[in-house]
Amino acid sequence: VAGDEERIRDEVIYLAHRSAEPTKYKGPSYNAGKFEKSPFQTPTNTTLEVYEEMPHVFQMMEHPSTIKSYERTSEFINRVINSPNEPLPPSSYNYINVKGEFNPLKERHKKVLNWEEIGIVPSVTRNEFDSTSHTSHRLTPKLLVSIGIISVLAYIIY
Repeated sequence: VAGDEERIRDEVIYLAHRSAEPTKYKGPSYNAGKFEKSPFQTPTNTTLEVYEEMPHVFQMMEHPSTIKSYERTSEFINRVINSPNEPLPPSSYNYINVKGEFNPLKERHKKVLNWEEIGIVPSVTRNEFDSTSHTSHRLTPKLLVSIGIISVLAYIIY
């Protein structure tokens, strides 16, 4: 499950496809030789649902998509637990709009399947964060702590 507006949506989509087809999505080129030794070569049936306009951990908020997500999750768990001898449902990748309608993933979601540099962290130089840079806003540790405290308070009050 992923929200369409969450920052790690693309990674969730990629990992869902990788779990269903591990030989097709082996990971980054720098890690290619390790795949043959990996215990994660066996494909598994995967159910991916991307919910329109939803942020990360949207299930913690009150919204119709939250209800739909919980219903789908409980249906899946019940099916797997109550029918242990039945095969898992086939892999599926769905985009669920705000009306709760199921659609295939959009083309923009499928672009992540062509990533070339999976797992490679872009290089960032220290001078990009230098106080003499031309950015008007800097995320200093003090500012980040303040943002965190405000976020926690807003969550508690809400």
